[in-house]
Amino acid sequence: MSEAPSFSVILARPEPPEPMALAKALSAVRRTPLQDQINAAKRAWGILAENLTESEGSRFAGALREAGIETAVVPAPAALPEAQPVKSFESALSDRLILVAAAGMTVTSTTTKTVKEGPSAGQKILSAGILLSTGLPIKIGGSEHTVEKKQTQSDRVFFLDLLYKDPARRRRIDALHFDYSFLQERKLYQVFANFKLLISDLVQTAPAAWRNYGTKVLLEGKPVQTMGYDSLTDLERETRWLLTLQSK
Repeated sequence: MSEAPSFSVILARPEPPEPMALAKALSAVRRTPLQDQINAAKRAWGILAENLTESEGSRFAGALREAGIETAVVPAPAALPEAQPVKSFESALSDRLILVAAAGMTVTSTTTKTVKEGPSAGQKILSAGILLSTGLPIKIGGSEHTVEKKQTQSDRVFFLDLLYKDPARRRRIDALHFDYSFLQERKLYQVFANFKLLISDLVQTAPAAWRNYGTKVLLEGKPVQTMGYDSLTDLERETRWLLTLQSK
């Protein structure tokens, strides 16, 4: 016997509700404490449930609609083409651009260094003084030894996924590794500022292309901390949702 088709419940409009409103609806439908659904609402990115039968999806979507959330039941959300890196403005231009999807996230890296530790210069002088005055080899500050120290650094990075149709393609821009020379006299000394100019120019060349939440935050000058992306997985989940809405 063949497996039942897999369905998903998604938000029916490209403008998602406030996370708290969605969390309250999920809490009511799932009959769980509100606190348990806050993170689920933030991490949904338009896809509220996956791998359901059609009847399960219909019941869940109906309950959410009764709670004030517009939803739709669809087959598994659109798959994404593999992301191809692009580093020049000219390579990104196309009249078949259908979605401009930006995201900023914090990346934390940890490095381990081996360092030598031991008595300070002052402690060495004090030890030498004790030796000269008493003849006793007493070392202040202990002996020299090697230790490993971890250093953690957090940086905010930005990416831009560009989705095209006929054929379906996805190109990815890493803000730190992009050629901004096309800006000419508009080019600034800060990567983030140049990245915002890049996005502004792209949406002007494709005004009909959809814009994800991250793109809207940057174009409207809102604080980047409000984006809410933890990783590229979040960006890709949101992109799948928006492409699914476009294909309906």
